[in-house]
Amino acid sequence: MKDPSQLISGDSLQVHKTQSTAEQTMERLIFSLSELEHLGQTLISGHSNFNHSSKTYLRITLGTLQVTRGAILRHHQTRQNLEVVASSPDQVFAPITVEPNEIEELLQHPFIESANLPESLEPFFARTAKFIETIDIRLWVPLKIHDELLGMIGLGSFLGREALETWEMELLTTLAHQISIAIAYSQMVEGVQSEKFRLFMLAESAPQICQLLQPEAAAEQVVHQAVSLLDANAGALMLTHAERQELEMHYTFPETLVESSTPDADPNGLVLPYGEAAPTSLETTSVDMLKSVVTEGLPGHCPPKSDTLFGGKNLMAVPIPGRDGDILGILVVGDKEERGGSIAPFTDEDVILLDSFAKQAGVAIENAHLHQEALEARQLQAEMEEARKIQENLIPETLPDIPGYEIAGHYEPRGPVGGDYYDCIPLSTGHWGLAIADVSGKGMQAALLMATLRAGLISELSRGNGAAAEDSGTPNDRSVSTLYAELIKMALTLNSLLYASGTAEKYATFFYSHLNPETDVLTTLNAGHNPPLLIKKDGTYKWLGEEIGGIPLGMFPNDMVSNIAEYEAEHVQLTSGDVVIYYTDGVTETENVDDEYYEEDRLVEDSKACKDSDAEGILKYLHDAVVGFQGEADQFDDLTLLILRKQ
Repeated sequence: MKDPSQLISGDSLQVHKTQSTAEQTMERLIFSLSELEHLGQTLISGHSNFNHSSKTYLRITLGTLQVTRGAILRHHQTRQNLEVVASSPDQVFAPITVEPNEIEELLQHPFIESANLPESLEPFFARTAKFIETIDIRLWVPLKIHDELLGMIGLGSFLGREALETWEMELLTTLAHQISIAIAYSQMVEGVQSEKFRLFMLAESAPQICQLLQPEAAAEQVVHQAVSLLDANAGALMLTHAERQELEMHYTFPETLVESSTPDADPNGLVLPYGEAAPTSLETTSVDMLKSVVTEGLPGHCPPKSDTLFGGKNLMAVPIPGRDGDILGILVVGDKEERGGSIAPFTDEDVILLDSFAKQAGVAIENAHLHQEALEARQLQAEMEEARKIQENLIPETLPDIPGYEIAGHYEPRGPVGGDYYDCIPLSTGHWGLAIADVSGKGMQAALLMATLRAGLISELSRGNGAAAEDSGTPNDRSVSTLYAELIKMALTLNSLLYASGTAEKYATFFYSHLNPETDVLTTLNAGHNPPLLIKKDGTYKWLGEEIGGIPLGMFPNDMVSNIAEYEAEHVQLTSGDVVIYYTDGVTETENVDDEYYEEDRLVEDSKACKDSDAEGILKYLHDAVVGFQGEADQFDDLTLLILRKQ
């Protein structure tokens, strides 16, 4: 039996050793807490982040718990993996994939022993087998705040013991909580810094894109800025055509972004109908998403697995609003890239950022289009001025004196450039050609077609067509038939000329009169024009070319004219006091504020009322009558009058 004094001495030694261990543990804990506080202040000051400090956190944890091996893993939601940010021994490990259901299971356990793994987590730990073997992980501690997994701590090779004691587990819980707070705060700071940088880029991009005044340059810059803002690998801009209900691709980055069945097809020519009756030959998820964004005006997403149009990109699209609330188009970005080159899904913050940028893009696109429209308007104004000059040269400033006749004319275009024409042309025979025409449409094209008509008419008359000489006295059958034939030939020539010179919508109504002042015979041909009004001295009247005549010039080719309405001519004998009133539809179709037309009946009555005046007096009376009837209503069309009076 041992001496009692020896027993007392042994107990005292054990108590001393226990006290010494407790003191050492307390010292380690105080030192660890001091280091943790210092690390926390460093994180708060913004001079570090968790990844930089992770090795220190691991060293503190291992030192405090007297553990020789371990690792800290950080969870990335967007990448859906756990990244080893610190390990002992220090090695590089590949990220470990973690599924959503596995995250839910990990959150249910404060500790997980490698020797007693939950059955539901066996697939996860099977993927970590190499990592577990290298570090010799015996205990896992999920790092979390509330229901969010932030990472994990793995511990192995406990110094001098097989497992941690109860008080050490409590200490580990405290350390894990501190590390979780550090990760969460670091994520928040990183997020704030990232958003500050992206907001700075957003603020910088606005003036850059708004300064671009060419639509193509604006479209290109908008796409490149969007790709840069969202850290994306691809982008596209599609603009709407509201009337056709179509989305048209205007710019893609890279150029090969859009998949096409035609290898040589231009992706910028891609058109997607989005109306209810749109064809569904391209019916893929990406197309449906684009249609939804433009019709509903809300952001949309498209997972890469279901997309074929954009080559399997992870897509996000937002509408581009205009000033008046209309949707100008769609801005698309694809494949958000994180550090390391991995592709991550777009977040709610990304949607807000791209949506904000799209509003700026809308202003830039509208500014560019308004600038382009202003340039085009100035160009159009210059063209209209040229057309006005052309037309001024077509309309005679003064009309010639015809022996035994008075003649007066007036032309009043509805706008800067109209489509009416009249002329009085001396012929080599001493006869006269009187013409009036109305070219369809307005502007430069109408002026040019009118110039073509006048040039063709002058050319034909100079050749003798429509200007045949007649014997003095009453015209005989031979001279009449010859003149008729020449007028018809001239009409066919002019028809062919205008048909070749114009388009399907461009043609001219035309009325031509051949006046022989020696016989007072007026021979006429009507090509779809309003029939002139002949007022006799006794007040009776007749419409010239009302019952015979052909189609307007330039509407159909010559080989079709005979199947529709052949050109024909007729003649009338004029006597002293007879008045012929040539006009265009801008006279008879003038409207007043009550939506009433001036019409032919009023023209007859007003013409009778002024028939005894000279040509200038008749012209003024009829012009004033039409304008007075119009009143406050807008001018309907060009107003043209040509008066021929036999003295």
